[in-house]
Amino acid sequence: MRSTHHTKKISYANILTNSTNTHGQTSTDQADTSITSTPPKHTTSGEISIESNLHPLFLQNIDHPGLILISKKLTGTENFGPCKRLISIALSAKNKLGIVTGTVSKPDDDSPLKAHWDRVNDMVISWILNTISDEISNGMDFVNSAQEVWEELHEQFSSVNGHRVYQVLKDIHTFDQGNKSVELYYHKLKNLRDEYIALEPIVACKCKCTCGAHKFQEDREQRKRLIQFLMGLHESYAAARGQILMMDPLPSVTRAFSLIKQDEKQKQGYMPPPSFSASVKSDQPNQSKPALGPPDNG
Repeated sequence: MRSTHHTKKISYANILTNSTNTHGQTSTDQADTSITSTPPKHTTSGEISIESNLHPLFLQNIDHPGLILISKKLTGTENFGPCKRLISIALSAKNKLGIVTGTVSKPDDDSPLKAHWDRVNDMVISWILNTISDEISNGMDFVNSAQEVWEELHEQFSSVNGHRVYQVLKDIHTFDQGNKSVELYYHKLKNLRDEYIALEPIVACKCKCTCGAHKFQEDREQRKRLIQFLMGLHESYAAARGQILMMDPLPSVTRAFSLIKQDEKQKQGYMPPPSFSASVKSDQPNQSKPALGPPDNG
């Protein structure tokens, strides 16, 4: 089904106008220039030219069928959410996301843009197939459009997203630092949370709310992330954890990670302990706070 939504229309006259300069030279006769040094091209009517990098059917000289969009390959349900997001970001950066979502619809057979669309469609199919495992891509050899590939992948793996959501939430609640460094523990936990958000996107409120409920929900989510991070820390950070929980207001999880990271280095004898006193409630504000513990010199 053809989409009726178009922000720009390209006519055959526009293509002829932009493919030939005022001296009668075709675009192939002109010197090749980098897209970074060429200003956006527009037709006399203000429409975006097919030769402009702003046009969704424009291909750069570096674009080729063997291009790898992302470093990780889609292998199945376990990494469908993250891979889908990474592929979407890569296609959006190349201004080709509309090819897979259908917003850049296939032109009519008699349209002068038909050949351009077919070329870009085939290129995007190649890019997507390069990002999925051979076991999955072997069943898509005869798919005709990038949108069909995208929808088929979604149908194959989104139907079992419930199992992945369950596993990710379980991993978040049971994940702890163990013998890992603070940095490795923090980033692994963050990756799990990011994957959960990709699987269960948060719906942004666009209404003009005055009751403060939206801000309350955001603050509660931030506290939840902070508590999850602190709960999984090794018991050697119990003193630091306690002081962070006394801070008013509670810090963001990023700030808490920074403080725990400083404490980790202090335990290793690299730097002085972090200061919590400026943010902690106390009946005696001038009383110095105890150190998090003597350095462990082995």
